[in-house]
Amino acid sequence: MKLTLDQVLGGILAIVAFVVFANSLSGSFVYDDRRQIVMNPLIQDNSLAAKALVSDVWAFKGDGNITASNYWRPTFTAWCILNFRLFGLQPFGWHFLNILLHVGVCLLAFFLLRRWNVGPWIAAAIVCVFAVHPVHTESVAWIAGSPDLLFTLFLLLALYFADVSTERNRTRNLVIAIVCYLFALGSKEVAVLCAPMFLLILGDRSGAFFSTRAWKTAGIFLVAAISYAVARASVLGRVWSPVADAPDLASAALTAPSIFFFYLRQIVAPFELGPNYHLRPVGSPGFENFVVPLAIGLMLLAGLVYAARNSFVRRVGLALFLLPLVPAFLITAFPYDQIVHDRYLYLPLLGFLIVVIDFAAARRAYKSDVAIAFACGVIAVLLSVQTITYNSVWLNDLSLWKHAVSIDNSSASNWLQLGSELELNNDNRGAAEAYDRSLSIRKDPLALTGRGRVAMALGETDAAIGLLNTVIAMPLDRVNAYSLYQAYEALGVAYQQKRDFQTAEEKLREGRDKLPIYRAAFTEMIAVTLYSQGRKAEALAELEAARQRARTEMLPSSKSVFFRLGLLYAELGRKDEARSAMEEYLNATRNAGQVALAQRRQASDVLRNLK
Repeated sequence: MKLTLDQVLGGILAIVAFVVFANSLSGSFVYDDRRQIVMNPLIQDNSLAAKALVSDVWAFKGDGNITASNYWRPTFTAWCILNFRLFGLQPFGWHFLNILLHVGVCLLAFFLLRRWNVGPWIAAAIVCVFAVHPVHTESVAWIAGSPDLLFTLFLLLALYFADVSTERNRTRNLVIAIVCYLFALGSKEVAVLCAPMFLLILGDRSGAFFSTRAWKTAGIFLVAAISYAVARASVLGRVWSPVADAPDLASAALTAPSIFFFYLRQIVAPFELGPNYHLRPVGSPGFENFVVPLAIGLMLLAGLVYAARNSFVRRVGLALFLLPLVPAFLITAFPYDQIVHDRYLYLPLLGFLIVVIDFAAARRAYKSDVAIAFACGVIAVLLSVQTITYNSVWLNDLSLWKHAVSIDNSSASNWLQLGSELELNNDNRGAAEAYDRSLSIRKDPLALTGRGRVAMALGETDAAIGLLNTVIAMPLDRVNAYSLYQAYEALGVAYQQKRDFQTAEEKLREGRDKLPIYRAAFTEMIAVTLYSQGRKAEALAELEAARQRARTEMLPSSKSVFFRLGLLYAELGRKDEARSAMEEYLNATRNAGQVALAQRRQASDVLRNLK
């Protein structure tokens, strides 16, 4: 069978998209992956799958019943559940499917452009540059970046079927389009702002797209968007929760030109790449931080609008560029040193390229399409080198955060993350230096807690206690529940290290009263302090009272209630109860990996001795 030019070009684009990101296949779980995947029982436990789908994506940080973030993304959660069923905690499979999602987006974009009568070489040129662009590394090479891939894939599918519905099988294809749009909404909240795109697709392509019929049909997608927004508010219990250290509205408005200029620069000249950047909120507008980016941004935006004015496909491209980028300007939702990220450009980049490259092609004779495609191919080769190089940065946390501080060494967040990774690698001196750098910029509770843990590891127990007491004394609006739990946990260990078990017990009881969502986790630590004081009966009573609670809490340390019970029962000669407790512990932590490795080995040894 003879292949068509479209099929050949599509095949080449798929291969290119896969090959450029193939070196990310050897990557580990990094950054948010370790919490959202490795330590997330909501996606790992089959019995919790339904709960996971109606919880925010960080609900596992609590007891599964509180909202821990502003993100309800059921499509992404379902994707994680599917990946875990297929691959468990082997990151290769997760990375492989992430790349396949990107390949799928590229193919869909190419055939959509061809459907919209963009020439094969121009469509291939657009998608080729899109496929290899280094700003995609954060979305493709990072597993937790998959919401951008899922959102884009399902939105393009929705646009495709909505477009097909204008020609045949109107009802069936509209239903498929709506279902795909719902999946896009469940992937990323930005899909709500993309509902107006369906007016373009369903309307008159001559430009008069505000027809009554188009409004009525597109209204269905608006209803879907509103329904998702209502469901999201119901699941989260609120529309939005304030973020610590976020800029205010005035700063957001003043920073908008710099943000727009930043994203345009990342598209055109992606020479500097990192998880966070040096851009900070503008407090006082000046010539360089406001006037210049505003003037450049307005001129470029005017140019894009001019290029799109007489072309249906370029109007769609402009919508794809601008609408998904709107939330990136709402920096009141971001920490002040994390206000821009490459991943926000995943879909907008496609829209930008559609407008620019298709406009360039329209200015030339038809026979020049191959020349334009060749020029874009040369650009794609240069971009590919940058992408392949940057992919390697995301292979593990240590390389990621060392690179991050080289890009922005004034970010407290970057130094905090580097300190945490050095701590995990037992480089306590290096971790102390990184945490100190972070704290010199901002007194963050996580950095204080991390520095306290490192101080203990270095034998500086009194210094650790001082740091950790600073955290627990902070107002509750400055420290989230899980961070506060971590501080109390470390403080309990510090006092035990000093052999001051009574104070350790008092602090842990204080933490349990303040944070009842972690009752079982605190109880396990309290039981250890009681046992260390020779109060075994009290320790046993505490553990037995927390047993039911330990079954529902999400933290791996909550499951240690069963481990401690097993040890105590074994010591008391209650073998059957010891065996039951240890088996329950091993079952509850079977996916905990390195987090519970030592205790699981000890639990297995106890079980063997009980037989």
